[in-house]
Amino acid sequence: MEENKMENTSAETREEAEIDLVALVRDFSRIFKRLWWLFLILVAAVAGGYGLYTYVAYTPMYQCSATFTVSTGDDQTGSYSFYYDQNSADQLSKTFPYVLDSNYFKSVLLEKLGETSLNGTITAETVENSNMVTMTVESGDPADAENILETALEIYPETARFVLGTIQFNLIDSPKTPTEAYNRPEPARVLGIGILAGAAAGVIVLGIMAFFRRTAKTPEDMKRFTSLKCLAVIPYVKFKARGHKVHTSLSVLNRRLPYGFRENIRALQIRLEREMGKRKDKILMVTSTLPDEGKSTVAVALAEMFASKGKKVLLIDGDLRKQKDAGILECGDGVGLQDIFKKGKGPDESVKIRKLEKQQFWFIGSSRPMEQPAGILSHPELPALIRRLAEKMDYVILDTPPCGIFQDAALMEEYADAVLYVIKYDAVPQQKIIESLSFLRGSRTRFLGYVFNSYPQGMNDYGYGRYGYGHYGYGRYGYGRYGNSRYGYGRSEEQDD
Repeated sequence: MEENKMENTSAETREEAEIDLVALVRDFSRIFKRLWWLFLILVAAVAGGYGLYTYVAYTPMYQCSATFTVSTGDDQTGSYSFYYDQNSADQLSKTFPYVLDSNYFKSVLLEKLGETSLNGTITAETVENSNMVTMTVESGDPADAENILETALEIYPETARFVLGTIQFNLIDSPKTPTEAYNRPEPARVLGIGILAGAAAGVIVLGIMAFFRRTAKTPEDMKRFTSLKCLAVIPYVKFKARGHKVHTSLSVLNRRLPYGFRENIRALQIRLEREMGKRKDKILMVTSTLPDEGKSTVAVALAEMFASKGKKVLLIDGDLRKQKDAGILECGDGVGLQDIFKKGKGPDESVKIRKLEKQQFWFIGSSRPMEQPAGILSHPELPALIRRLAEKMDYVILDTPPCGIFQDAALMEEYADAVLYVIKYDAVPQQKIIESLSFLRGSRTRFLGYVFNSYPQGMNDYGYGRYGYGHYGYGRYGYGRYGNSRYGYGRSEEQDD
C-alpha cells in the first residue's frame, strides 16, 4: 500500500514537472510574440559587437610551409637511403615533433637567427606510413615566417642527430614568402557567428523573463495566492475579416460570436444569479486590477445576458476617466453620472435615464471622459440614488475603474452588494492582484469570485478537456456550478475594454 502511494506521488511530481516545462515554453512563446523586437535588437547588437570586435582585435597571421622527404645516410660514405618500412615511418612521426619542441632545438634556432625570442610557431606533420613531412611556420610577419622555416630546415638534421641518426632532407616544395594572411576574417562567417550568438543571447534573456514571470494563468495559480473562486472563463475571441477589417463588438446578441463565448457568459450569468439570490443582492460591481483586462466587456455582456432572460437591468459606467461602455454598445453619447451630478450638486431629477431598445436594458453612461471624477463618485447622495434605482430593477451592474490604479473603485465598492473581479490571462503580476484585492477587501462588500478573460486557444489542460466542458464546464463548474467552455476561439480588441 505504501509503495503504491509513493509511486503515485512520484508520478504526480513528474506530471507537475512536465506541466511546468510546458508552461515555461508557452510563456516563452507569449513573451517572444510580444517582445520580438527586443529579440531582434539583441541579435543585431550582439552580431554588430562581435563583428566590431573581430575586426578591431584582428591580427594578420602568415604561414610558410615546406614539404620534404627524410632519408638516412652515412657521413663517411655519403650514401643515403629512404625510410621504407613501417617501423621507421612510425619512429619518424613520433620523434619529429618531439625534436621541434625540445629546448636544444629552440636554443640553436634562436642562436642561428640572432634573436632572444621566436616571432612565430613551428609545427610538423608526417604523412602516415611514409617519410614525407610538411613543416609549417606561423608568424605575424611574412618575412619572419620564411626566415624561421629556412633556418629550422637547416639546423634540424644536426639537432635531431642523437634521436634519428644521420638524416637528410629532400625538398619537394621549397619555402616561399607568404603574400596573404591565412586568417583573414570572412564577412559571411563573422556575420553568421554573430547572428547565432545574438539569437542565443535573445533566447537566454527571454527565457529568464519567462522563468521569472509571475502572472495569473490558471485557477491553480490563483489558489496559491487568493481564496477567490473561479466563476468562469471568457475565451479569446477574434473575428475573421474578409477583404477588409470589420469592426465587430463582443455583444452576446451578435450571432457572429463563437458559441463558446456566449455560453460562457450565459454560465456566468446563471452562477451570479444563484449566488446573488442567496442574499437577495442586486448591485454587482465589476472591476479589475489594471486597464484593458476586459471588465467593461464582461459588464456589458452580463447586462445583455440578464436582460435577455427578462430581467430589468441597469448598467452604470462608473469608469468616468475612461468611459468605454457606450462605445462597446455602439449607442453613442448619452446621460452619464457627470450629467446627473453637475458641478457637485445633488442629482438632477429631470434627467431621464435612457433605455437601449436593442439590448433591452437601461444605461447610464457617456463617451466623455473626466479627469477628476472623485467629486462625483464620493458624492453623499450617490449611494441613495443607486439604491433607489436598484429598487426599480432586478440588477444594477456597476462598471468601475481598475482598482490597482485609482481609488475610484474603492469609493464605488461602498455602494455595491457584491464584487466580480475580472482577470486577464497572463497579463497582471500576481503581487499586483494581491495588493489590489487587499485594498478592496477593506469594506464589507462580498466577493463572489473572479473571471478569467481572454483565455487562449489550444491549451489542452484548460479547454474542453479539463477546465472546459469536462472539469469547469458542464461537468462541475458549468451550468451545474461555474462556467462553460474555457477558451479556444481567438480574441478581438474589444475584449480588452
